[in-house]
Amino acid sequence: MKTTYLGLAIGSPVVVASSPYTATLHNIERCAAHGAGAVVLKSIFEEQIVRQAASLEYATTYADADSYLQRYLGDDYIRRYLELIEGARNRTEIPVIASINCISLSDEWVAYATCMERSGASALELNLFLPPADPQQTAAAVERNYLQIVQRVAEAVSIPVSVKLPMRFTNLFNLAEGLLGRGARGVVLFNRYFEPEIDIERLTLIAGDPYSQPAELRNVLRTTARCTAVVPQLEVAVSGGVHTGDAAVKALLCGAQVVQLCTAIHNEGYGITRRICRFIDEWADRHNFCSVEEFRGRMNLRHIADAQLYERVQFMKYYPDTPE
Repeated sequence: MKTTYLGLAIGSPVVVASSPYTATLHNIERCAAHGAGAVVLKSIFEEQIVRQAASLEYATTYADADSYLQRYLGDDYIRRYLELIEGARNRTEIPVIASINCISLSDEWVAYATCMERSGASALELNLFLPPADPQQTAAAVERNYLQIVQRVAEAVSIPVSVKLPMRFTNLFNLAEGLLGRGARGVVLFNRYFEPEIDIERLTLIAGDPYSQPAELRNVLRTTARCTAVVPQLEVAVSGGVHTGDAAVKALLCGAQVVQLCTAIHNEGYGITRRICRFIDEWADRHNFCSVEEFRGRMNLRHIADAQLYERVQFMKYYPDTPE
């Protein structure tokens, strides 16, 4: 079922998220062959450039080696990334969305974004996570940094820009409105962190489970249903917890333009993309919908009769009194 995302015409509302499944030309071709409407390329990571430079710096005695290595490694990193964009555009017919994962206000991200546009990227997804560490820094100041990065990039490119957000904001919808005003076309809900875990016997930090669970969808649905109602001009992609066709339909009913898959492909292979696409088509046929636009947002905060079902008071419905 055809639709649009970030103003791009796409063949289905199922998009493969930034992940190892979009990191090579071979994998991107597999995504396209299995019905993905678009792909978000695996991000270029600021931390990777910095970490590689740090690991090599000790081997040289040159002054300013760190900045030189970061520049050199960054240039090589982006060159290979641009080649991937060009290859994907030449070998597939689906939109190719470039992705930048940044943790600072570096102006280099603006330069990288313009290079990605020239290489043929259809859109750009900014994966932002600026973890606050200064107790004197206010929440408003943290959010201004997000807005500043987005504005710089959006002003530098003509392709649409979306922002992949963490869920830990006091008022996500105020931030979303600010992003819209700075040139963002959409948001992706939500960024999934590689959360640390603790080995209590070895007293060490270890990597937590990087994969989503179906139950995570519930929180994303509520946020999507509210965001698409209060900031309707901003397009929403749901990422996290979409493992099945019915989960994808729920996201679309809440107002999402598309869903993004990653863990579902890890668990079941690329074929899950086509199965979810088929489920959406068959569900729409059963309900006499001829297009995604006919049912998108039917269950968001603006259209549902009992809006309290998306609010905190729902908890009171099930636990009204103190148990005996």
